[in-house]
Amino acid sequence: MAKTAVIEDMRDVDPVGYIRATGLRPEDSYGFLPIDLNEGTSFFFLYRDRPEYEQARPALPGAVSVGSAGGLAEFAGVGGGESSQEISELGKLGEGLGGLVAEAQKAQEMWGAQGVAGGPQESEADRIAGIERLKKMGAINEQEYKQLVSEVKGGSAGPEPGGAKAAKAAKGAPDIVMHRVYPGMRMRSSLKQLDDFMPAYRDALGLCPEDVYGVFPRGTRTSNTSDGFDTEWDDFWIVYRDREEYAAGREAWAKKMNKKGKWPEAEVSPGVAEAGKAAFDDADIEVEKDRWPREKMVMRKQGSDLGDALRKKIEKWGYEPEDSFGFCPDFENSGIYFAWRKK
Repeated sequence: MAKTAVIEDMRDVDPVGYIRATGLRPEDSYGFLPIDLNEGTSFFFLYRDRPEYEQARPALPGAVSVGSAGGLAEFAGVGGGESSQEISELGKLGEGLGGLVAEAQKAQEMWGAQGVAGGPQESEADRIAGIERLKKMGAINEQEYKQLVSEVKGGSAGPEPGGAKAAKAAKGAPDIVMHRVYPGMRMRSSLKQLDDFMPAYRDALGLCPEDVYGVFPRGTRTSNTSDGFDTEWDDFWIVYRDREEYAAGREAWAKKMNKKGKWPEAEVSPGVAEAGKAAFDDADIEVEKDRWPREKMVMRKQGSDLGDALRKKIEKWGYEPEDSFGFCPDFENSGIYFAWRKK
């Protein structure tokens, strides 16, 4: 395959939304990373470029840092997050739409009973802003966020996260699947991260790296330590182009990870790329952990510095986008795991 440019891009768009907006093909994708230690973060994307991707990028919203205590500094392992008490209080608000809307209605009724005109009128934008804050704080997950926004709007939350418009799909394009791959309910272990779960998941499905877009964290947990509160990643999902033969493997994986059947179902979105043609070759998977390129963090908004640092690591190991199973932070957000097909 002829060498083409590898592009790094930072956008305030969910990975699946970005894939659908650009028409990104999984065989072009190295993977994606969050730019903050926060569930509502923007993302950094690294992939082999094409003219159609270049044309789609200007319409996408730019990246926004949402982390507390400096955002990007926090992502480099410095700074803290919200207290567990504050998250708990926000979580109470997030227990269904009633927590965000019914409380406002109750307050309006109280004001009206006292003869006060108007009262605290919450606009749709205000309600959505409140839901976004819950998501950013980790009080609700992505699925709950979409549901709440949809109810506020009285319908759909929109076709794509971040308001991105989907690219024209290839004829017969298979679905895009997002599936929780680890750590698992009551199964979290610092010794079992991407290096443990990716080879097992690949084997369970017979998953081809040519079909994989990447792996990313969606949830956080806050723990009380001697130094205060630490926020860590806690919920990792893999994104890939689907095939009929993967369905049985997903079901088996869910049963293995949670025998009570509470493992989240795969989230499916309409695909954009043509069907994969590669056959499963059962090659070994190499998974390496490396430290964040911390010397680049202060320059991170420019994107190219982090992209250059990651490309150097990838070139050292000698794999291409079609070999990549993605990369993601570790639980502690202190390093990056890279996974690829060993040649």
